[in-house]
Amino acid sequence: MAGKKAPVATKNARHGAYSKHLRRRYSDKRTTEGKQLAAIIKALVNDCGPDLTAAQYIILDRVREKLIVLMQIGQYVDRQPCVITKEGALLPCLGKGYTTYAESLRRDLEALRTMAKKGRGKTLQEILEEDYGEADDN
Repeated sequence: MAGKKAPVATKNARHGAYSKHLRRRYSDKRTTEGKQLAAIIKALVNDCGPDLTAAQYIILDRVREKLIVLMQIGQYVDRQPCVITKEGALLPCLGKGYTTYAESLRRDLEALRTMAKKGRGKTLQEILEEDYGEADDN
């Protein structure tokens, strides 16, 4: 066994979140998954404004990774007959890992929103709300 290297999981993965097939599906804008992910990222970039900072690019990249995992879990759950097992518990994939990813994604989106707000001036709506409380829609 001397001289043999241990297999690298992410390099040789043939299934799961790190498989080449899965990465291609989300990178290829011709696929349903690729179109969906590209639309979400494009909308987030538009929300952030025209001049993204390096920090925003990094956060957007992490958002993309988390979205892929959450979308894969969503697709798996959609194929199941029920999200509750016979024992009355949620499917295992909806446990701690899912909630951790979802919460992490929420924090990333909140950080992007905060960064975007700092980079632009106030809108008329924000000024009216600040000066008069709730602004009228009239």
